[in-house]
Amino acid sequence: MDVPLPSAPAAPPKPRHNEPKRKRAAVPDGRLFRSWESWVVFGLGLLLTGLAWLLLTEQNHRLAEARFRALSRDLAGDVSERLDTYEQMLQGAVAMVDAGGGQVSRTEWRAYVTGLHVEDRYPGIQGIGYARRVKAHDREQHEASLHAAGFYSYRVTPEGERPEYFPIVYIEPFASRNLRAFGFDMHAEPTRQAAMERARSTGTAAATARLRLVQETDEDVQPGFLIYVPVYDQTLPLTTAADRREALLGFVYSPFRAHDLMRSIMSQGASQLLDIRVYDGTETSPDSLMFDSAPSRDAFRDVLRIEVFGRPWTLVLSGTHAFEESVASATPRGVLFAGLIITLLLVATVNSVLQDRDRMAELRRSYDALALARAEAEQANAAKSRFLAAASHDLRQPLQTLGIYLHMIGEQAENPRQRKLVDAARDGFEATQRLLNSLMDIATLETGVISPQLSELDLPVFLQRICEEGRLEAAGKGLGFRVTCGGARVTTDPAMLERIVRNLLSNALKYTHSGTIRVTCRQARGFTAIKVQDTGPGIPQDRLHLIFEDFYQIGNPERDRRKGLGLGLATVARLSRLLGYRVRVLSRPGRGAIFLVEIPDEASAPRQTTETAASVV
Repeated sequence: MDVPLPSAPAAPPKPRHNEPKRKRAAVPDGRLFRSWESWVVFGLGLLLTGLAWLLLTEQNHRLAEARFRALSRDLAGDVSERLDTYEQMLQGAVAMVDAGGGQVSRTEWRAYVTGLHVEDRYPGIQGIGYARRVKAHDREQHEASLHAAGFYSYRVTPEGERPEYFPIVYIEPFASRNLRAFGFDMHAEPTRQAAMERARSTGTAAATARLRLVQETDEDVQPGFLIYVPVYDQTLPLTTAADRREALLGFVYSPFRAHDLMRSIMSQGASQLLDIRVYDGTETSPDSLMFDSAPSRDAFRDVLRIEVFGRPWTLVLSGTHAFEESVASATPRGVLFAGLIITLLLVATVNSVLQDRDRMAELRRSYDALALARAEAEQANAAKSRFLAAASHDLRQPLQTLGIYLHMIGEQAENPRQRKLVDAARDGFEATQRLLNSLMDIATLETGVISPQLSELDLPVFLQRICEEGRLEAAGKGLGFRVTCGGARVTTDPAMLERIVRNLLSNALKYTHSGTIRVTCRQARGFTAIKVQDTGPGIPQDRLHLIFEDFYQIGNPERDRRKGLGLGLATVARLSRLLGYRVRVLSRPGRGAIFLVEIPDEASAPRQTTETAASVV
């Protein structure tokens, strides 16, 4: 704030010839750091503010890390829990085979799988199948039995002589991709064989390494894996691994497409906060990658390993942008901003004290200059009083509010209410910032440092979106609000056009106290017009040429800044001129006002953009 300069003091009396020369009185020089004391206060204030900011930042980071670790472990637990659910389904199928004395019909198998509603309740699983153990000398008889059951083209694949076969005889749902697996001997493929032998020897479920399922086609190919549960002849001993190998009847198994499985797990909400990469094994190489939800981020990262039926999986988890926003805190920034303000106020206070101290010292050193010093002190005190009165009037409420917020931040550093308080402080700051932004917009447009970035725009969708806020504000004032627009498309700078329409809407809402605000668009020859119509008091004929001037506001002669700066329509005029649009205003006192923005069908050079008319259309 500018401080009025004191009036010139009266001329001091002339000194006597034998009188010692007096030292000139100290006068404030307007510098912020006028002494070492000011620098010390400023340095200490910055140091304390920096320490507070650093401690709060580290605390927030620790809390964010703890939350990320908890979410990561929850997601890993969800993966393990889902796979355990699938194992229980397979164990149920094994129990059904055991109940049938090692035999189960195709009808019984279909009824069991259908009752599970696999496709609806358990996404990711491709089905539930049964691979029967067939010894080499029984192969022809096995194929003949399937032919007799109506599967005339059935045969064990791949071809070749082997000591034993494990062809897939049941697979439900028995349709689509699963038909490709019918008759396939999984034991003939090394990766599947390794898991089958592990399950056979241990009597527990076993998962394969990463592989390509036989159900895959040439489209949407995904990494896959299978889970096997052995089925034994319960009449034979099962004590040793050799006993279990001999008593094996077959395997109940399920094939999984890794992408479908993980997407179903991530759909529970974790995908909004975490990205995940799943690798088969302990190495995180591209060849072992089974699923990748999105490119990973470096801010938060964790690596977990889980056991999937005898196979290690490595989960690499990272936080998404949504997670970073959820853990971000405005408290450190609020403390930093408040600390800087308090530090500057302390420096100003120290300067004021030092100035008073210098004046008193000067008065003590020069008794002969008492009259002049007294006059200067009275004038300085008067100037300081005016400054303090004006400053207290302008700053008292913001500083009191800031002090309350700072106190509560310090007392409730971990309380969630703190965010609300910081948000309230930020709202006040943003209100001031909007006023400043309006001034900066005018300056930027005047200097011509920006240029339109044209693109095609769906005008109805555009108007519906930006009018949503206006609709809510109109409802709050009890006003009607109508938006009507056909299927028009225009080529324009969307950001500039949005600013034009928003300013016109803001102007209409400000001056309309009853009635309805209408926003319409229509196509004419050579241009598309956007019309904003209100039922406010209207604009007198002799003021139509003034409304696009800077800082001009009808009905605000006292320049109340709560009613804005009067730059909204001035910004509309400048943006329209920059885009080459014509803006017309039609109004009559007592009958509201209509603002028309005419967008040419083809981009044209800037031209005069404001016109006025006295009649309302």
